[in-house]
Amino acid sequence: MYPYQAKALLQKYKTGTCTAEEKAIVESWHIKEIASSDFMPDEEELERVGQSIWAALPVHENHYARSRTRHLWMRYAAAAILFCTAITIFYIYAGKTDKSKLQMSQVERFKNDIKPGGNKAILVLASGQRVTLDDAGAGVLAHEGETGIRKTAEGKLVYEHEGKKSQVEVLTNKLSTPKGGQYQVRLSDGTKVWLNSASTLVYPAAFNGINRDVELSGEAYFEVAKNKLMPFVVHSNKQSVQVLGTHFNINSYPSEESIKTTLIEGSVQVSSGGNTCLLKPGQQAETTDGIRVKKADTEQVLAWLNNDFNFKDENIESIMRKLERWYDITVVYEGKISEIDYGAEISRSKTLVQVLKILEKTGSVHFKIEGRRVTVMP
Repeated sequence: MYPYQAKALLQKYKTGTCTAEEKAIVESWHIKEIASSDFMPDEEELERVGQSIWAALPVHENHYARSRTRHLWMRYAAAAILFCTAITIFYIYAGKTDKSKLQMSQVERFKNDIKPGGNKAILVLASGQRVTLDDAGAGVLAHEGETGIRKTAEGKLVYEHEGKKSQVEVLTNKLSTPKGGQYQVRLSDGTKVWLNSASTLVYPAAFNGINRDVELSGEAYFEVAKNKLMPFVVHSNKQSVQVLGTHFNINSYPSEESIKTTLIEGSVQVSSGGNTCLLKPGQQAETTDGIRVKKADTEQVLAWLNNDFNFKDENIESIMRKLERWYDITVVYEGKISEIDYGAEISRSKTLVQVLKILEKTGSVHFKIEGRRVTVMP
């Protein structure tokens, strides 16, 4: 289009005599002027564009009243449309720029990464001797009375009672996993226990008496060897779980609001504060001041055994408590954090940065790592 044609078309637009096609052409000039800019318009720029739009649409006083009213309406409508377009383009540019800034700032916010946890634990013998299991080689580690304790080539702890039960002396052992640790132990009766991170199990090297009593702090999964004559009892905080032979999970971290006992196979009796209930497979008991029984999400409960995080409708505080235990980090909060619930299934073999970047994709939360300190931000 030649300059004089453009000038003539603009004049027709000003006087309101454009066809619909011509009007669209003129309006596109303003939009292209904004969209082709190689910078993100700020508020002053938007103000300038708005003023230029209004200036390009003067009302001519030599028109009669009806035409003037029509031109005024067209002026307001056109200006509103173009200004809204400018605002839209502003936010598109702003969004792209913010995203770019966020990606660039990840280099600053994620200055270091943290590896996931692994098989780590400390065994404390009855004498008080401490054995760091992740440093110990495979083979016999110690003897407690007539019970041998060895570490397998797969990195598991095994108790093997070698004497007569009538001669058993009660020697208490303690197995503790640190933050970022987990471990598996087979007790002297054949019961298998998987300890999650930041957990402690206290038990006798060999069982003697009417019950097989153990104490748990933290989280563990039990596959209890059957013995109808000697019930297996797990004490955790203000709760006790009694079984004869079954598979179940107990989450009794002090930082959590309740103790959760989830039955996978068999039956268990949960007792707390004078209240007692009998669980069926697939049920979960939540113990606080009393006991509440509900249907369990066993896939979510046992995700840690499969080396996964399974977040379902969890707030960020609940998620960060799990990450805190597995990556051995300290978590702090800055600003007003979103209260939305998250859902994700993430491998626990990923590094901390990989996990945090997945959570950041929601756009509602961001993180900063400084050493082993993680700051959660809006």
